[in-house]
Order: sequence, then C-alpha cells, then structure tokens
Amino acid sequence: MALFGRRSKHDVRDRPVSQVELKRAVDEGFLIAKAAVVVAVANRVITNSLRDQGYFDHAVVAESVREELHRLAEEQRGDAARMREIRSRSSKQTGRSRHQHDYRRGDDLKLRTREATYEQLATMLDRRREDQGFVDGIVLQARARAWDDIGTTVVGRLGWAQRPTEDYEIGRDERLQQMLDEDFAELLAAHPVGSGTPETVAADADEPDEGDGPEDGTDPADADAARP
Repeated sequence: MALFGRRSKHDVRDRPVSQVELKRAVDEGFLIAKAAVVVAVANRVITNSLRDQGYFDHAVVAESVREELHRLAEEQRGDAARMREIRSRSSKQTGRSRHQHDYRRGDDLKLRTREATYEQLATMLDRRREDQGFVDGIVLQARARAWDDIGTTVVGRLGWAQRPTEDYEIGRDERLQQMLDEDFAELLAAHPVGSGTPETVAADADEPDEGDGPEDGTDPADADAARP
C-alpha cells in the first residue's frame, strides 16, 4: 500500500511538456498575435487619418507596432502568471472537475504547457520588436488593411448614393432626348460660342507670341479668315 502523499508512477505532474506540442502552440499563438497587431495598428491609422486628420508617417506607425507587440507580450506574461497560480491551487485538488475551469491535480501537465506557451510567446513578441524587417512588414499590412477598410466604406456609400431605381430603364431614351432638346438648348442659348466659352480660352492659349507670324509673310488675320 502506497504511503499517503507519495506520487504514483503515472502521476501527470512528473510528465515533461511535449516540445512538439509546445512549439505548435507557440507558432499558432504568434500568428494570432500578429493578426491582432495588424488590426490594432490599422485602426490607429484610420483614426489618425479620419478623426485627427493626420498624415501617414511610417516611423510613427512603426512605433505603434512596437507598442502593440509589447502590450501583447505583457498580456502573455500575465497569463503565464495566472497559470502558475492555478497550478498551485489545483495541485491540492483531487477528483473529477465539475466544469471546464475547475482544474484538478490531473490538469497539471495541461497547465504547465499553457504556462510555457505564454512565456515563450511573450519572449518571441518582445524579440520581434527589435526586428526592423518584421516591424516594417506589419506597417505595410496595417496600411493596406486601413486603406481597404476606408475604401470599402466609401465605395459602399457611393454605390448606395448612385444606385438607380428599379424602373430606371423605363422611359430612359425619352428622358435623354428631352435633356438634349431642352436643357442643352438652354445652355447653348445662355453661353453661345464666342462669348467666353472654353473654345475661346483654348484658342487664346494657342495664339503665337507677338512678332511670331507665318513664315510666308501672310497676315494672320487673313489666315484666320481662310480657315473653314
């Protein structure tokens, strides 16, 4: 009969953390954290552009990336500390769990794996803060996401504003002809050709400088009169 308090041969607290499982968990966590940083920084870019009417500054956005990486790293360290506290309490609890957050002695390996995952992920995130290439890549991804979000909103609103009614095609040709006969006719009557219309401005812009005439010696006025 085993002495009271002695661990059995198969005590889960004696099993080491699987390095394969740990690496997979850290890699997956890093991908999630990276996506979260892109979203957070993109939101900052949008806020700076629309609310504060600021300009995009790569260096400023890069600093925002580093801040987000540090913030997430600190969160991971806090989660690791929480796992240690839970392990300390659960090591005294035996029997079956009553719900998913009711950890017991048998959950020790799971909790140690989570603790190690949070610690390694925090270290990885802090290390990436010093990786200029990684930071620059996040900046570009955040800028592209911000542009897509703003562009989608603008295009969506324009599409709504310009969307024709369901009966738009009915009578379309008649409306176009009425516009030509009435609206354009009134426009031409109000601005006849030669009374300061764009045609006159264009002609003035093409006039030669003083002293520049045709090489054949003809009078420019005569040349103008001969034009069709």
